[in-house]
Amino acid sequence: MSIALSVLITARDEEAMLPGALASVAGIAAETVVIVDPRSTDNTRAVAAAAGARVLEHAFDSSAAQCNWGVGQCRNDWVFVLDADERVTARLACAIAGAMANPAAAALAVRRVNFAFGQRVRFGDWGRDWIVRLFDRRAARFGERSVHGEIVAASFGQLAGELHHMTVRSLRQYVPKLHDYAHRGAQDIVASGRRATPCRALVHGSWRFARAFLLRLGFLDRGVGLIVAGLAAYGTFLKWAMAWEATTRPAPRP
Repeated sequence: MSIALSVLITARDEEAMLPGALASVAGIAAETVVIVDPRSTDNTRAVAAAAGARVLEHAFDSSAAQCNWGVGQCRNDWVFVLDADERVTARLACAIAGAMANPAAAALAVRRVNFAFGQRVRFGDWGRDWIVRLFDRRAARFGERSVHGEIVAASFGQLAGELHHMTVRSLRQYVPKLHDYAHRGAQDIVASGRRATPCRALVHGSWRFARAFLLRLGFLDRGVGLIVAGLAAYGTFLKWAMAWEATTRPAPRP
């Protein structure tokens, strides 16, 4: 039986992963809303519509702005935000229903389990991944950031169950996403007025690797842990290098 919940998915070129996300919430929520980036060139719109979702289109500015716009289009006050490469487990679905029956907070976080190259990532930065996904839009919203907007709310809680995240399926799939995250992250650094230098890019990147692979025991995930930590370090280095480039390159000549 569906509950008075809206599931919100923002998507661009996600025809391959979207069916799994939609199937994982089928029958749970009163509605599923898919906000499609107009730049999509595949069958994302048709796939969402065929699954019974309400499909809307909105120009992408930032992930936070896209989600806030989508939240405003939902018909229910309680919203669960889901990415196309994520899957709601049965236990999480039950926890969502229970939390909404007796809300203890305006926003609730879920344990997200990340998968890379088909393997569950148990350690490193992704081994302890909690993310706020269920919230009452009357008391919570996304704070404005270019990458991975975070929920701002008066109170927070946690949900039982797990959200499965098929994040790194191949290097060919993930590296372009990493470049996009670095570009948008650099915009946040520049906007904040923080000073970016090549040295800072190296230090931040090196620290990210050391933290993920050594301090947070990423090496226990063996080869996958090494690759995931390396990707995180590369993305962090690139983000700060792009911020340095944006603030130091000479203006084009007339």
